[in-house]
Amino acid sequence: MKSKYWVYLGFAAVFMMLIPFIYLGTDSIITYHDQLDGEMNVYILRAKYFFTAPEHGILPEVMGGVAKSAMTPPAPFSVLFFLSGYYFEALVLMQMIGSLIGYLGMYLLTEMLTKNKLAAALTGVMFAYLPLLPVYGLSHFGIPLLIYLFLQLKEGRLFKTSLLYTIFFALNSSLVLIGFALVGFIPFGILYVHKKGGDFGKMIIAWVVMLTAYLLTNLDLIGQTLGLSTLPRSHKSDYIYQAENFWRILLDGFLNGRDHSLSYHKYFLAAVIFILIIYGIFRPKNSAKQNLYKIMVFLLTFNFILALIAAFWNGAPGIGLRTRIDIFGTFQLARVMWISPATWFLLMGLTIAFVLLPDEQRNSKVIWVKAVSTAIVAIACIITGVTILMAGNFRLNIQKMINPAYGAISYRDYYAIGVFEQVESYIREQTGMAQDEYRVVSLGINPAAALYHGFYCLDGYSNNYPLEYKYLFRRIIAPELLKDEINRIYFDYWGNRCYLTSAENDGRWPIKKDTFIYQSFAIDTDALKDMGGKYLFSAAYIENAEQIGLKLAGEEAFETSDSYSRIYLYEVR
Repeated sequence: MKSKYWVYLGFAAVFMMLIPFIYLGTDSIITYHDQLDGEMNVYILRAKYFFTAPEHGILPEVMGGVAKSAMTPPAPFSVLFFLSGYYFEALVLMQMIGSLIGYLGMYLLTEMLTKNKLAAALTGVMFAYLPLLPVYGLSHFGIPLLIYLFLQLKEGRLFKTSLLYTIFFALNSSLVLIGFALVGFIPFGILYVHKKGGDFGKMIIAWVVMLTAYLLTNLDLIGQTLGLSTLPRSHKSDYIYQAENFWRILLDGFLNGRDHSLSYHKYFLAAVIFILIIYGIFRPKNSAKQNLYKIMVFLLTFNFILALIAAFWNGAPGIGLRTRIDIFGTFQLARVMWISPATWFLLMGLTIAFVLLPDEQRNSKVIWVKAVSTAIVAIACIITGVTILMAGNFRLNIQKMINPAYGAISYRDYYAIGVFEQVESYIREQTGMAQDEYRVVSLGINPAAALYHGFYCLDGYSNNYPLEYKYLFRRIIAPELLKDEINRIYFDYWGNRCYLTSAENDGRWPIKKDTFIYQSFAIDTDALKDMGGKYLFSAAYIENAEQIGLKLAGEEAFETSDSYSRIYLYEVR
């Protein structure tokens, strides 16, 4: 029990993360960018068609109908959690599984390399509390346990456990976000093991099993990427790439991470660099410290290489390559950075253990160096831990528990739960139409909210839909795009989001009730009607609705006493 004290204490700390979700329920504050506005509905739709295949492989609910392969969930196994219809609970379950596996993997990996349970538990808890999005499954959180098991295979241990977890990891993580990077890097580790004389045969088997699992769960997507699909040309072929400043994104990636892989490690990085320099000068005779020192240098170098790859790919050199060679056009090599949170926190654990290891020399200089190093690492740990807590939803939800009127947008607010149900009921009572008999668009509230409630939407988010549809939808929003060059470039150059935009409110949503009125909203309602659009849901009153061909349906807007937004229902005339 003494040997397991730290791991149990760590598990208890991770479980505390769930308390706000249990207490607040759907009033919890959840990151909505690329989560509630995107991937959540991917899981919901795939769960809806889990037992029945959609006609012609097309999901009709989003953007007038997109291919099933365009709605590939980042963690396919987690679709099972959404079969119950309890979507919020499914998301919390994904958070719990990810954080617990993240903690366990980081603990085991750090403890195996350092034999220091305090360093392992402390690093594991901080890694588990990183505000990484749960919709991505094990794409971040599962990496430490995967590395740990591959290192066990090197010694010929845990073969069956490793195979089972390898399959589970591949089924519960994304090939396009992280899988390709791991599948590419692991063989280099296997070659190193082979060179050193380890048991590399079992590692090869595990790697092949992981690759096979990824391929089987992404057949449609792979077929389309290789041009083996009969699907129409993707809008991705119309991307216009703009190079970022190489040195800026290299520095930013090395210090902070990138996109959804922010690891808040820069303060600890300063401590790591100090430790490596000061001990590089004094060169401790402790053999355990010497081994850790080598691994720390390797991890620091590896993280820099990841940032370098991302900077190259999104800088002028990479953009030039991607525009010349079609197969590289939409390939996101910069996503190798998804590995970096795991490797940064492993480096943190090794550094903590390094300064705690005793030195063979006991002179005053060594004692002074050790005291200063320990203090610096302790301060860096505290700052990093506080930064993680301040950056994530845990702090926001604690504030929400203390003050229910806290203004951050909650899960219920974002999806307008209790409001859209009224809208659907009104349309059904007035027209007798089911949701699949008409099409809708949203304004001032993300179309993901309407999709969440079962409406069939002409607007939405997809990173792989027909190019022709992009041009058709552009006709609807063309009047507004003429008003705002930023919105025009955003849509024309990228276009993953087919949303109704407005130059008046700068794209902010959801709009809080009683805070805004559209005075000169412009839309091509003829184009909307040609695409089958019947209703427009607006989170704000449209003053010029009649002039642009919209008719307000119902005497009042739909809302609840505590809803964040109200919904105005407009019929396309």
